[in-house]
Amino acid sequence: MKQKRRKPRIITKNKSYPIQDSVFYKLSSKKRLANLLSSTPQELKSLVGVDNYHCFTQTKNGKHRLIQEPLPKLDRIHSRVASLLCRIETIDGLHSGKKGKSNISNARSHLGVGKKVITADIKSFFPSTTRQNVFDFFFNTMQCSPDVADLLSKILTYDDHVPTGSRISMPLAYFANKKMFDEIESAAGECGAKMTIYVDDLTFSGAMLQKSFIGRLEAIAKTYGHKIHPSKTRFYGANEVKLITGAAVKGNEITPRNKHLKQLRGELTEWLESSVKDKKLRNRVLGRMTFMGSIDPRYKDKARTFRKDAFK
Repeated sequence: MKQKRRKPRIITKNKSYPIQDSVFYKLSSKKRLANLLSSTPQELKSLVGVDNYHCFTQTKNGKHRLIQEPLPKLDRIHSRVASLLCRIETIDGLHSGKKGKSNISNARSHLGVGKKVITADIKSFFPSTTRQNVFDFFFNTMQCSPDVADLLSKILTYDDHVPTGSRISMPLAYFANKKMFDEIESAAGECGAKMTIYVDDLTFSGAMLQKSFIGRLEAIAKTYGHKIHPSKTRFYGANEVKLITGAAVKGNEITPRNKHLKQLRGELTEWLESSVKDKKLRNRVLGRMTFMGSIDPRYKDKARTFRKDAFK
């Protein structure tokens, strides 16, 4: 029987070091690059181009999203580069693509009485992070030689932008936009506000934060070729319930969103009343309970009970 090939994964070996200690820093040889990626210069060159991706449309909550997923050979290279990038130190406020952090840890960062909050979303974050952005990161920040930076920018992008369905997507999009994030964090600091990042979601909180900060945020993003999504930007007063990356925050309390509670009630009722038990519905209920358990421990107990009964 043929063994199923294991998918590559991001391996950091619990390492964390300054950018100057990265193996990419001042890298000037394509042969050395190939060795680092357990490849050859010839293979890397062959992995440039859209033919090395499987593209499909993903539909979620009625929204359609184009996914570019690297094929096995390129996936291995992307996963190796992602593993090396994820070992580089980042700002404390980054909560995506980091062990021990999540959308919920992102929301918890903004607990506190008397805080005003701004939530914002970078529109089409991966597609608007260009190959030029990636080249600039490797050439200017990493100080790689032009030919190494050029090759990396080509094998790590799809049709001149960061792909949407690769293990490299989150870490590469962050580092390719690091200068922008650093400038935004500095601007937030001037307002006495804390900034966190979860993929393309930006959250700011502070007692002195004003709605006018949104204009400054939009201006900085525009300078770097990005746009803040107007319909997804929200300012919350100190006493309001804030919806932050999947959770509801008010003062020192964090709870599941009402929307998610309503969805769970509906799905659970459907499961209990159905004579034919649908596996997809079962998994959806369990997944929702597990997610909500990361916010409220009571749902961890509910998930354990449901699993015990539903998988009999």
